[in-house]
Amino acid sequence: MAMVSSIKGKLAASGLIIGLGALVLISNYIDRKHTENVKQAISTLYEDRLIAEEYILRMTTGLYEVRLALNTDSNEANQTNNIKTLLTAINEEGNAYLKTKFTDAETSKSDEFFAALREFESLPMNDSEAQIAVAKKALGFLSELSAIQIEESKQIMARAESLYQTGKTSSQFVYAILIILLLVLQAFVFTSKRKTASATE
Repeated sequence: MAMVSSIKGKLAASGLIIGLGALVLISNYIDRKHTENVKQAISTLYEDRLIAEEYILRMTTGLYEVRLALNTDSNEANQTNNIKTLLTAINEEGNAYLKTKFTDAETSKSDEFFAALREFESLPMNDSEAQIAVAKKALGFLSELSAIQIEESKQIMARAESLYQTGKTSSQFVYAILIILLLVLQAFVFTSKRKTASATE
């Protein structure tokens, strides 16, 4: 009878040790998964939001320079060359911007911006009043695109924070179970020692 009880105790202890090992592995896997998710969120923030925002800023700066040239440059030939150079730079930034990841709202607003840019380029170079009006419209679209970047960045940060909190809670839960299993294992060891001691008496 004592032998059967001893075998049962050893099996239970072995089961607990296997359970502890499994929990450590699960905890490690959960931590790794949450770390990867948080890294992915930060990578998305950088690649699809901060870089996109930089392109938007450069295009905005370029358009403000175009407006400045339209308002201040009295020499028509200089004005035309200056504006063409600025538009080439804006289009280069625009092509780079198009390679970033877009949301549906961003796709719609960027289409409107590039349509305004094409409209500006199709206007006669001596119609500065119409050019200024279209440049102002294009700047409005860029401002809205910038606002989208900020909103999306906030959402990414909120997701990253949520992932971090979920990972933290999961880890705490696993550690709590580990402590309980260790206490149960310790109780088994003490019970086993008492039974062995009483059997030898």
